[in-house]
Order: sequence, then structure tokens, then C-alpha cells
Amino acid sequence: MNFTDYLFFPVFAAVIIVYFVVPQKKRWIVLLAASIVFFLTWSLEMFPFALFAAFVAWIAARKIEKRYEALNAYTKKQKKAVTKKQTDLTQETKKKCRHILWIAAAVILFMLIYSKIQYVMADIPVLSGIVALLSDLYCTVSRFFEKIPILSYFASDTAAQEGGQFSFLVPLGISYYTLSLVGYLADVYWRKERAERNFGKLLLYALYFPKILEGPIAKHRNIAQQLNEGGNFDYTRLCHGLQRMLWGYFKKLVIADRISLLVTEVYGNYTEYFGTVLFVATVAGAVQLYCDFSGCMDIALGISEVFGIELEENFRRPFFSESAAEFWRRWHITMGVWFKDYIYMPLAVSPKLIRAAGTVKKRAGKRAGKNFMTIVPLAVVWFLTGLWHGTGMNYIVWGIYWGALIILSSVLEPELKKLTKLLHINTESSGYRRFRCIRTFLLFCVSRVITIPGNLHATAEIFRRILFHFSPWEFFDGTLYTIGLDRPDFLLALLTLFILYLVGKKQEQGIAIRQKVDSLFLVWRWLIYLAAIFAVLIFGIYGAGYDASAFVYMNY
Repeated sequence: MNFTDYLFFPVFAAVIIVYFVVPQKKRWIVLLAASIVFFLTWSLEMFPFALFAAFVAWIAARKIEKRYEALNAYTKKQKKAVTKKQTDLTQETKKKCRHILWIAAAVILFMLIYSKIQYVMADIPVLSGIVALLSDLYCTVSRFFEKIPILSYFASDTAAQEGGQFSFLVPLGISYYTLSLVGYLADVYWRKERAERNFGKLLLYALYFPKILEGPIAKHRNIAQQLNEGGNFDYTRLCHGLQRMLWGYFKKLVIADRISLLVTEVYGNYTEYFGTVLFVATVAGAVQLYCDFSGCMDIALGISEVFGIELEENFRRPFFSESAAEFWRRWHITMGVWFKDYIYMPLAVSPKLIRAAGTVKKRAGKRAGKNFMTIVPLAVVWFLTGLWHGTGMNYIVWGIYWGALIILSSVLEPELKKLTKLLHINTESSGYRRFRCIRTFLLFCVSRVITIPGNLHATAEIFRRILFHFSPWEFFDGTLYTIGLDRPDFLLALLTLFILYLVGKKQEQGIAIRQKVDSLFLVWRWLIYLAAIFAVLIFGIYGAGYDASAFVYMNY
């Protein structure tokens, strides 16, 4: 089941009714049951792995907290000033808690790392045995569930291993629940929050169905109380949630899936096309990714809003960004926050890094030492971000590309300010700000060329064709209407993108669109609702053999 499956809508309606009918203190159970069923419809065989990850996090967090509680109890008994014994005990407790954190995090992250590199491991003789062993385990679990009448409905037909072929493990939303659980463990270790005592509630946090497909990567302390206590029914919130879902469906089905026809045609046969067409497909591919990913986020946040649960925003109009750093503060926000909180900051305050920066400062100057403290954490973060997106060399280059842009913009900031002043550029003018937005968007388009083709050889060939075989007349001779979209569909795509731009522009100006719609006269309000619904139903991309339900960032 997916957000765009027909079956989802009656099931969602039933969950809403049951959720608000049961007593408020029990509503978390309704969400847990719905989340488990949602997960099982995707992969029954992968559910034990998600269950195991949540169980490891639950046990580890409880053990960490119990050690801290024992330390606090001992400290309270001591009426005298802090003694060496107390200090040693505190250090020993922190060390043991850190060991628990590292072991639990390693176990949880192993599943994520394995899911990313299993295809590479299968081609390496020394490691292929591990893949075969885990593949056999996967198939055994599958056959076990197929024998249980109640659960056999969810069993996958493709789970069995045939002809010596591996059954690769591709768990639904594994990045989102593993990173969420590791972040939760780190927060318990840092004593930023208490360990969850109820395993079912922690499992709900990990598998909460609106966020399991593509995130956001929610912090436990931000949503746990909302999930556990249950929300009250609110008509306005229900309307706003459904409105946001509708906007997400419009972005996904009408814009992203229409544009994907063009992108798939051109990039799937890139050797048959040249500069202009490849450039248009690249720009379209950037917009397609945004509408697909942010559309899913709008649906997820809208679903959650119906239940009275506020998830973190994951996008904030990134194409209005004026720099690479700002772009990543607006794009996949929760992923950036996760890497900042659990990778960047621990590295930035690491005593070893501080000592190394001190050495650089003594030898190369104050600025070099400061830059060293910026470069190393950012380089690590962006290398890992590239690996998170994929294990191919093109994803590593993608991570290096964005890391280099952000590092250089930070390190060379004084020189860039001097340059703009020397050239008498008014950095506050609207024209200069528009230039910066276009420049940032084109930098994002370049990054898409690195990843869309699937390998660096194809990427280099596409860049060569765009730069040295550009044919501007193809903008006007009808060529663009022969690359996956005919003339009406191409013009419709442009119209929908203009609507997307207008909405984004209003939001950038601080105008709350949904509140604005609420203030309209009843007739006009419902005309907007019906127009949006029919736009999705009539202009959404469907048809035999077309998988409208596949979101780009699923299975990450």
C-alpha cells in the first residue's frame, strides 16, 4: 500500500474514524496497528528487521538510563563535596554508557549499511558468502511467514531464492527508521531526553506510517509526546491536513510524474540527443525530483496533521535559495539536521580535532586553524551524505561536489565580499538576488547530471553534449514536443510549474495559503477544492503499466 494506491484512501478514512472514536490514551495503539499493517503490505519479510532495530534501541536506551539513574542515586547519598571516587565513578559510567551506545548504533547501522552495499558485496568472492547467508535467512523468514494463514496474505511472491540467485534485502524506509533510532539513542546518552519505557511506543516512533516512506527523520523528543498522548479532533486541522495532502498529490501526480516521462525518455536514450534537449531534461529532472520528494512530504505532513501530530518540515522552497549552504538548509531539512547534530557537531567539538586545529593554527596562522575546523567536519558529513544516497562512485563524487561548494563558499567568504565590493555590486538588489537563485538552481542541476545517468562515463558524455552540441533553435522548431511529452502535455507542464512558482512566491512573502483559502467565501473556497481535485484526477499521470505510486526516495 502506498499514498497513491486507491486502497489507501478507504483505509486512511477508516483509521481516522477509529482513531478519534477510541479513548485518547489508547489512540497511539491505533496508529501503531495502522503503521504495522502499512509496513506489512510492503514487506512482511522485512518487518522482523525493523522490529529488531527498535528492540535493540529500546534495550540499549533503557540500560543507558539505568546506569545514569544509579549514578544519580549514589551522588545524592553523598553529603560531602565531590570526591575522587565520585569523579571516577562518573567517568566509568559515561564510558560504559558510551560503549552501549556504540554497540547498539553499530548493530542498527549495520542493517542500513548492508542494504546499501549488498549489491557490491555479492560481486566480491570473499564477501559473497555473507550475502548468501543473509539471503538464505531472508528466504527462510519468508517461507516461515507463508505457512502462517493470517500472515501469508502479506508474504512476497518474489521472496524465495531461485536458481542460486540472491534475494537482496531492500527494507522499506530503512534509512529513516535506523537514523531516527540512532539519534534517539544519542539523545538518551547525552541526557537530552528520557528513555522510552514502553516498547510499543518506541516501535510506533520508528514505524509511524506517514514518515516511513521518505521521512522526515523526526526527532523522538519532538513527536513522541504527540504520538503517545493522541490528538483531539479539530475540523480546521482536518481541512488543512486534507488540503496539504491534495497539494502533495498535485505536485506528485500532475507535475512530477508528467515531467518524468520526458526525463526518462531523454536520459534513458541520452546518446540519441544533444545539447538543448539534454539541458531541458536536466532542468526538468531537477524540478521532477523536488515535486516528487516534496509532494510525498506534503502528503505525509497532511496525514499527520489530520491526527493532530506535527511532523518537522522537510522542504522550505529550496529553489529560492541564494547559495549552496542555504539550499541544503531548505532541502531535506531533517536529514541535514540529523547529520549536523550527530556527525558534524560531535566532530566539531572533538578534542582531537581541536588539538589538530591548534597545531594548524601555530604553523599556518589563525585563519588556517579556523578553516581546518570548518573543512574537516563538513568533508566527513558530505562524504557520508553521498554514501547515504548511493554506493556508486557517482554518489561519492556527488557528495564531494556539494561539500566542495559549501566549504569553498565558507572558506573564501572574505575574498568574495571584497570582490563584490570591488565590482560595485549591490548585494541587496533584487536583480542580484535573482541571479544568485538561478545560479544555485543551476548548481543543483549539475548535481543531478552526476547522479541521474547512473555512472560517471554517462555523466561526462552528457556534459560534453550539452556544452559542445547546444542547438538553441530546438527551443522553437517543435523538437521539445517529441521527447516524451506532446505539445499539450508540455504546455500543461509549464502551466503547472507556473502555479508552483506562484504558490512558492506567496509563501516566501509570508502569506499562509491555507489560511487565505479559509477566509474566502464558501462558494469560492469549494470551487478551489473541486478544481484541485479534478486537476489531480484528470491531469494526473495514470495508465496501464505505469507505477504512479513509486516515490523517488523510497527504499533509501
